[in-house]
Amino acid sequence: MIHLHLSLVCILSVEVFIRLNFLSHLDSILKVTKRVTYIIPNNHISDHWKEKVIPAYALRIMKYSIQILLILLLIMTLFFIADYVFNNFLAFTFSLIGIMESMVFAFGYVYLKKLFFKWTTILGCNKNYINLLSLQNLCER
Repeated sequence: MIHLHLSLVCILSVEVFIRLNFLSHLDSILKVTKRVTYIIPNNHISDHWKEKVIPAYALRIMKYSIQILLILLLIMTLFFIADYVFNNFLAFTFSLIGIMESMVFAFGYVYLKKLFFKWTTILGCNKNYINLLSLQNLCER
């Protein structure tokens, strides 16, 4: 039974990861950091301009970092809630078997999700209007 709960928490974690654009926030931090590392050593940009731009970039990096932190805290909260409801859930999750199962569940879910949306695209269904509860209406044209 704990395996089913682990799979559900992993699926929820992956959905939080995807829906809240975790990778987009990481990419934004990388872009801002590249701009900063270009501006600071550049002698052709005035110090006055650097004094105005660097704090703005620092605030952007802070904003993206806080968003990333909140996403990770939300995912951790899912695991803590599951541990509160089901005894020894975190102990199982951090065991070797739990870590391997988590990886299989998470990557398997992402793979099946991509496969499902690829399949619906091939059939000509609009991804935005798929009714997952009634598969009989999946591809009405």
